[in-house]
Amino acid sequence: MAAELGPDKIRVNTVNPDAVIADSNIWAGGWAEGRAKAYGIKVEELPAYYAKRTLLNEIILPEDIANACFAFVGGLLDKSTGNALNVDGGVAMGFYR
Repeated sequence: MAAELGPDKIRVNTVNPDAVIADSNIWAGGWAEGRAKAYGIKVEELPAYYAKRTLLNEIILPEDIANACFAFVGGLLDKSTGNALNVDGGVAMGFYR
């Protein structure tokens, strides 16, 4: 889409979050209980568990995703298109190859 819309000055970028636990609908429907059971931990331990899988050992919050979106639309990256910005605390398996 970036290649197709670039001539019209329309930028196409994406924010790629991972493990956004707080305020997420992913907790609904027994997902949290299933994940906790699979990992052998308590539901309350899931945020820290997911943080420990990252290089930065950080819990990813909704505001982290909002900040990434703002980076693309806030004016500093007006000449960027066709990009993906990972917001995951550094998940090595998700690095671009």
